[in-house]
Amino acid sequence: MVTEVAIFIAVPGKEDELGQAILRGQNVIRQHPECISSRVERCIEQPGQYMLVNIWTSFEAHTEDFRGGPMFQQWRSHVNGLFEGSPTVFHYQPF
Repeated sequence: MVTEVAIFIAVPGKEDELGQAILRGQNVIRQHPECISSRVERCIEQPGQYMLVNIWTSFEAHTEDFRGGPMFQQWRSHVNGLFEGSPTVFHYQPF
């Protein structure tokens, strides 16, 4: 099991729109057979920052199966143009 943490920073003026887009996009992520769970949280100190946390069956389930398949483009279509730069993404495993 692997936890993906992705940090998105909204384009100024698009903070609420990005949050709603991430929520819609979660429906795509959750449909992937190797996604165990998905949640999104908004930063209190920086309300334009969102943390997307997805639990996958394996590292490859996210980096190869999801990102390399058509569902990734569906997911990104919801959030494109609403965040600055590239999201910061890291993967974690139980220690």
